[in-house]
Amino acid sequence: MNPLTYVPRLVKALPPVHVNGRTLKAYAMFADPERADDVPKPEWLERHAATVLSGPPGEGDHPAGFLILHHGMEGTYLLVSQWYDADMLKHWVRGAVTDAEGNTVFAPLAERDLIACVWELEVVKYERDAWVNTVLARGSADRDALDAYLETTFSGWV
Repeated sequence: MNPLTYVPRLVKALPPVHVNGRTLKAYAMFADPERADDVPKPEWLERHAATVLSGPPGEGDHPAGFLILHHGMEGTYLLVSQWYDADMLKHWVRGAVTDAEGNTVFAPLAERDLIACVWELEVVKYERDAWVNTVLARGSADRDALDAYLETTFSGWV
């Protein structure tokens, strides 16, 4: 279990990734800032996000969202989020495990009701505000609004 203390964590915006007809803003988060240079290539993130978003966007899905790769104290987590309908967010949380061949894969957590930790929630809040200010404020999810959303990213401490 994690200690009942709060120590800020570093967040870095990464290049966006493209997954089965979607563009996802990408973030890396670090419990240990010494690992801040440990950022994966976009292709690695795309491959792992595709295990969550295995098909094209469905009815009501927007082709935009975000993901967080969190190098936490107890493991590495991948959170994938996609905007749905006008103002809703689909969200999946996976934890890193090593398969029989020694490869990293991301699997659903044993505690399936978990949404995010307090640090990840700061990025989710930032993304909520970005969606409101770039898409909902315009009343449109046209290409210009989606591009404005995708260009609005965060880097810093949470």
